[in-house]
Amino acid sequence: MKHILLALCFVLSITEAESQITITQGDFPGADDTAMISISDDVSIDVSGTGANYTWDYSDLHVTTQRIDTFFNVADASLTYQYQFNNVFTQPDYASDYFANLAGFDLGGISGMGITLEKPVSFVKISNSAVENVGIGVVLNGYEVPMAADTIDVEYELPMTFNDSWNSNSYIYVDLNPVFAGIFVRHQYRNSEVDGWGTITTGLGTFDVVRVRSEIAYDDSAYVDLGFGGTWLELPTPDEVHYTWWSEDNKVPVLKVVAQVVGGNETVTRVEFKDHERNLVSVNEYAEYTGEIYPNPASNMVNFTLDKTIKQVFIYTVTGELIYQNAPTNAVLNIDVQNWSRGMYLVKLIGDENVSSAKLIVE
Repeated sequence: MKHILLALCFVLSITEAESQITITQGDFPGADDTAMISISDDVSIDVSGTGANYTWDYSDLHVTTQRIDTFFNVADASLTYQYQFNNVFTQPDYASDYFANLAGFDLGGISGMGITLEKPVSFVKISNSAVENVGIGVVLNGYEVPMAADTIDVEYELPMTFNDSWNSNSYIYVDLNPVFAGIFVRHQYRNSEVDGWGTITTGLGTFDVVRVRSEIAYDDSAYVDLGFGGTWLELPTPDEVHYTWWSEDNKVPVLKVVAQVVGGNETVTRVEFKDHERNLVSVNEYAEYTGEIYPNPASNMVNFTLDKTIKQVFIYTVTGELIYQNAPTNAVLNIDVQNWSRGMYLVKLIGDENVSSAKLIVE
């Protein structure tokens, strides 16, 4: 009987160990990957429960909008950004695998001091041991400004499994001259732990996951010179807690919840998850394309009339998979869609100053 019990315990321990997953480099995005993301307004979401072999059920999250996250090839960035983030000769520590739009970044409130901040993007480097945020790019008062991290932020240590933990203190110093007579400094303190594993259910399905809880504290300050002597100002940037659920092969978190910490209390400010296309009016954050697409629906050839500002055209499936891209040189772009699957496709058109979107039906 003792032998039977020992054997049973051994089998159960193996089963439990095998049901835990390990997140590795291949589970994160690479250049030109895309993902469909749904944004929920359910900020009352309960994220307190976690642990070993835990079951999270968020299948009833309400979706308000959707967007397509694109992980851009750094080789497609401007020369200003490439010199800093795609230069293995003089900047090897900052040679990034991709760059992506950065939600919620505002330089700690400095944008209210006479600075216009647009198009923030993050540059990310991924290896078999870490996912690193090596810097940020922003357009300040019309000028691109690369902000390389003096001390690089390690967002995730890899491989990543239950009970792993790490700390990462990073630092950015940015001289805003000549765009603005000032300096921006950010000290960031990250404390992360893989505090749970199990299964999660969202509107996309059920997945084996590990959960990461990251406490992020910011110490932001700015030196501002308005022409009669400069001064250092402390910027009121709230601390945050990020919860991310990671599964194998999904490239982005299955679910991400961001909370601000005020007075020691967490207040959820953002809830988003990987999803399928839900045919919402606001399927992404871009303006509607005003050019002509004909015929639409199409079954053989579809034509796009383009003004000279359009530099790139991307077409995605409703699940966020990139299936077509082109850098058009003519006023009319012709695309053969006769071998495409029937259904709706999402079109993104990148111009000199803006990004627009449209929907294409193939029948």
